[in-house]
Amino acid sequence: MENAYQRKKEPELVRKRILDGAMQLAAEKGVTGVSIQAVATLAGITKGGVFHHFANKKILIEAMLNLILSQLDQEVDCMIAIDPEKYGCFTRAYIELTLTSEAFGVHSLWGALSMVMVTEQSFSHLWNHWLDNRLARHAATDQDMYLKILRYAADGAWFIERLDPQGSADFIAMKEELIQRSYRAM
Repeated sequence: MENAYQRKKEPELVRKRILDGAMQLAAEKGVTGVSIQAVATLAGITKGGVFHHFANKKILIEAMLNLILSQLDQEVDCMIAIDPEKYGCFTRAYIELTLTSEAFGVHSLWGALSMVMVTEQSFSHLWNHWLDNRLARHAATDQDMYLKILRYAADGAWFIERLDPQGSADFIAMKEELIQRSYRAM
């Protein structure tokens, strides 16, 4: 480890390394595997350096999850921007990202981290807040009950795939069917 007094201070870079280390540990070991010491080691800093940026583990985990939700927001916005059909545009982006995206899909780092929000009740409010905000933003295009059912079906498919990755031979076909059903019936 470099001497902290000789190293150039780059707080944003250090913060990013801390969050990256926390994400890696959470994906590999769950939230219980994220310790301040382990994060410090991965980031190449002292525990005090972690505490300088994040007062405690809960604040660190929340910052990590908020970063991921911010990235998810960007991906959703990009997908909506290229979708020619406005009806159901959020639902299609949600299904696509939930079920196949390398960054956010079933077998991604996000997939592992999202289990934190499912298994740790103290963090589920972050997901609920994100989803409520997105649904409010897309009320004009995605408030239909049928679209809500499609999003729930995607959530269920995601969860089943997490439990048994080899068990769903028709997973891609299911995703395509959900997306196809998200278009307004003509």
